[in-house]
Amino acid sequence: MGWPEPPLWLQWTALLLLVITAINTLRHKRLFFSLVLILGLTNLLLLALEQLIGLPANLSHGLGLFVFYLAMVASLFHRVIHERPVTGELIYGLLAFYLQLALAFAMAYQIINGLVPEAFGSDRGALQLDDFVYYSLVTLTTVGYGDIHALAPAARLLAGAEAVAGVMFIAIAVARSLMLISDREEDI
Repeated sequence: MGWPEPPLWLQWTALLLLVITAINTLRHKRLFFSLVLILGLTNLLLLALEQLIGLPANLSHGLGLFVFYLAMVASLFHRVIHERPVTGELIYGLLAFYLQLALAFAMAYQIINGLVPEAFGSDRGALQLDDFVYYSLVTLTTVGYGDIHALAPAARLLAGAEAVAGVMFIAIAVARSLMLISDREEDI
């Protein structure tokens, strides 16, 4: 999804792998699978409505995926917070959570860019989803290269929220890991 103008098979493969990664990390797989089906049908309905009544493409393509990624982020957050021992599965869950968070913000940026003309500035011209995935990862890690920048108030607010979420993620992940390691040492 971060590749400029990827072929359709690559987009679908990337989405499928993200869904499988998220479902694999969760304990309540049936509930999440039902949610995926409902959101998938909603996305198909939005795509059909786009053809019938002319919805803006960013809404029909981005809104359903944004809701989907938010649901995955919430589920993964719940799973990671309640995982007791520090295991490879916890690390896997933290990584999946971090990447899903970045993709949720990328979808939100794409929606804002579709609704607010010139919400983002760039030397590259018109921004696509791959640009927003890049911008989201740069913002989440608080690197901030400055080649893409938020101009509209909603875009700036969202970018600021993502930067805070990125810093908080690192702080919570380190604190949680240290707490679990400390608990394990006390049990010995």
